[in-house]
Amino acid sequence: MISWLSGVVRELDPLGLIVLDVNGVGYEVSVSMQTLVSLKQGEKASLHIHSYIREDQFTLFGFSDVKERALFRQLNKVSGIGAKTALNLMSGMNAADLMQAIESSDDIAIARTPGIGKKTAQRLILELRGKLIDADVGLTTSANHSLHHDVKSALLNLGYKPVQIDKVLKAVDNSLDFEGMFRVALKAL
Repeated sequence: MISWLSGVVRELDPLGLIVLDVNGVGYEVSVSMQTLVSLKQGEKASLHIHSYIREDQFTLFGFSDVKERALFRQLNKVSGIGAKTALNLMSGMNAADLMQAIESSDDIAIARTPGIGKKTAQRLILELRGKLIDADVGLTTSANHSLHHDVKSALLNLGYKPVQIDKVLKAVDNSLDFEGMFRVALKAL
């Protein structure tokens, strides 16, 4: 399996394909739009690779960091989400926003991705919520994020809008318990 490639970007296709020249060998790599915009033709690039092998196909998917690759692999495990659909999801929004949408059960934001319907978005949330908390290197679970989810749920029940709640919760001290987070968030709203 190929896990990592470093070389010069020879070709950039606006549809998400690049050709990476690694010591004279050109590797065709599918990348998300988020990764594609960070690359420049003729410049050196390093990509974390997911090798996708089937009996009739060998495809390389490239990511700018290991967190993106880990998210791609988690998305790919969901029933009905193949490699191309997972990459499409990651092209629609950056990894942090996608994880946030899953954790906050925002099926509307996920369904904005072309090719993703509301039912698929809900299945994605059902299977991955609670498993994708943002960490430095990979994907881990966190009790703190569960508190954020509980506070958000309580504020939604009071009639506040999800966008307002998300903005306020980003500023709330993570060391607080549920009651403390709820009070601070309610006061800010």
